[in-house]
Amino acid sequence: MDVENLVEEELVLFTTQKDQLLLLEETADLLEQQGKTKSTYKQAVIEREKIFPTGLETEHIGVAIPHADSIHVNESAIAIVVLKHQVPFIQMGSEDEQVQVEVLFMLALKKAEDQLEMLQVLVELIQDERNMDKLRHAKDAAGIIQCIRQFSANQ
Repeated sequence: MDVENLVEEELVLFTTQKDQLLLLEETADLLEQQGKTKSTYKQAVIEREKIFPTGLETEHIGVAIPHADSIHVNESAIAIVVLKHQVPFIQMGSEDEQVQVEVLFMLALKKAEDQLEMLQVLVELIQDERNMDKLRHAKDAAGIIQCIRQFSANQ
């Protein structure tokens, strides 16, 4: 599964949001407005984040990869959010260890079986320090999409 095919400029968001819940809502609303998810997606992603946190700390950046079950998805897509301010998320696999998130990838995948593969691809992307630095400092949605394309071309 190619991450490049799931991102589009309309799904890139630059935000000054500092609150995790409001950030999740804002991003889920974007996916719904673009027709990618059903109205049930937002609440599902919020509830899932409470039970299965998605913060991921790397050596160079904190990210979050929130998602919900495929029954809430109309069409596979990934929303990418670049945060002006770090937002705390709970570390994946932890109950209380916090990660200061700077970039969020919200997955909306139509096929449940694609989830693990896409998570693996995103982890590779996140571990690419140079590309993530470019992504984090991109000035517009086109710059974000270019970073994803460069990553995909090198896969």
